[in-house]
Amino acid sequence: MYSEFLLEKYRQLFSESVIASFGKPIEQSIRINTLRTAEEELIPRLEKKGIKLEKIPWVKHGYFVKASPFSIGATTEYLLGYYFIQDATSMYACEVMDPKHSDAVLDMTAAPGGKTTYLAQLMRNRGAIISIELNRERMKSLRSNVSRMGVENVIAIRMNSLNVQELGIKFDKILLDAPCTGTGTVFKNPEAAEKTSEDVANCTGAQSALLEAAYGVLLEAGTLVYTTCSFLPEENEFMVQHAIELGLKLENVPYGEEAFTSCYGKKLSEEMRKAKRFYPHIHGTQGFFIAKLRK
Repeated sequence: MYSEFLLEKYRQLFSESVIASFGKPIEQSIRINTLRTAEEELIPRLEKKGIKLEKIPWVKHGYFVKASPFSIGATTEYLLGYYFIQDATSMYACEVMDPKHSDAVLDMTAAPGGKTTYLAQLMRNRGAIISIELNRERMKSLRSNVSRMGVENVIAIRMNSLNVQELGIKFDKILLDAPCTGTGTVFKNPEAAEKTSEDVANCTGAQSALLEAAYGVLLEAGTLVYTTCSFLPEENEFMVQHAIELGLKLENVPYGEEAFTSCYGKKLSEEMRKAKRFYPHIHGTQGFFIAKLRK
């Protein structure tokens, strides 16, 4: 199933049973959009349609879809923006950032808009969110979801996030959901199992450059949340080690499995335990990594 490159990496980090679990299907999850509706009103409405939900205890507005007689994206409620189909880890990353009503927030890789719209929800449509997306087609989905979800505090800009300093704005909070190999999403993206060393090198080069760009526009005492949907330390712990060397300090992410403090025989900062990893066989989510950093 996996490329020889990935198998060699994984066997240095995980047991065979854990590796086997990465490709198993997981349940869908949704986030109820309190900008459009109330949870106590929407849940009974969905249950009448035969949709069975289970609260995700570690996110505020997230539910696992335990059963549905039809596609969860084919309801009137979905089209009205009452909920967003979103992995729990993506929801949690926004909650870890803890955006305030007065914050200037930057979402550096924003499409299709799940995190942008949740940040707006947490901010109750106050403050300001700059959402950047380079790809023209993906920008369409971002704009569509911002509109569908009733978001009013977002400015969507099509540009390369590496050039974000050209905006002349400093930010209180930055979310960098970095472009990655996607190895934590093999259950829905089988091609992610075929990644090579060249793929990793391309991603880590982009991740490092984006981290440096984010650092340059982050206010003093500002917060940077760095995430990927990859299992590979090269894209996670090694990137955070680079961020520490830039001058950022790790803050604790309360939920999840501790990030590695050593891998491939390399010793990393003991502070790395404050970053967290998520696994399909433990959390019922995509493979994910979250680090919260303070300038």
